[in-house]
Amino acid sequence: MSRNPKKPAPKQSKSPLPFVIIGVVLFAVIVAVVLMSRPGGGSTNSSAPPPAANSGANPAQPNTASRGPQPGAPRPFEKGSATASITLEEFSDFQCPACGGLAPGLKRVVEEYGGRVRLTFRHFPLQMHRYAFIASRAAEAAGQQGRFWEMHDMLYERQKEWSDSMEPRVQFDSYATRLGLDVQKFKADMERQDLADRVKADYARGMSLGVGGTPSIYLNGRELMPGQLVTEQDLRREIEAALGSAGK
Repeated sequence: MSRNPKKPAPKQSKSPLPFVIIGVVLFAVIVAVVLMSRPGGGSTNSSAPPPAANSGANPAQPNTASRGPQPGAPRPFEKGSATASITLEEFSDFQCPACGGLAPGLKRVVEEYGGRVRLTFRHFPLQMHRYAFIASRAAEAAGQQGRFWEMHDMLYERQKEWSDSMEPRVQFDSYATRLGLDVQKFKADMERQDLADRVKADYARGMSLGVGGTPSIYLNGRELMPGQLVTEQDLRREIEAALGSAGK
């Protein structure tokens, strides 16, 4: 076979750009596979609790729909007789104006009905209220020194004062002083993760029950006037009806 007498043309050098693009794409695919193999598929877990250091944050909304009603914090703060035939379970937000408005009437109702009514307080700090979660922690910290209800009342009575503050801890410390608390212990207890977890447990219970706003009141497990603002008069009417049906 005779050779082609023509001199072959020199080969043109190929651009490295296509190989670079292929390499970048392969790298991106590998990274995506690695991330997807981690728990949660690499996505942000919206139900994760806030970091402990962020004491001013609100608890994230947990997904409790498939788990049924949650128990809430163990040994919640209560007032009234343990043998009362009527149990009121209140889901409340310390920065909620409506909760602050109901608090005095609710207190009167529990006191006037004596041993027939018992009140259980549950924390339900709303995302829209910047300081609600930290206020709940202040109440829990006061509770460690036997002054939960006193701090509860003061937080509602002076709600506007600390809600408008740049740093509500200053007000909370002053309330602790007025209540005769050991302020250093109060400050330390406000940072305790187990107390923050109590607030989150109450919040999870509320979410599992379908609480949509505050204040929400349950009478012997039945929500009173869902979607409406409960007043002191409403409470008295519902309590009287429940006592009447129980023959008491």
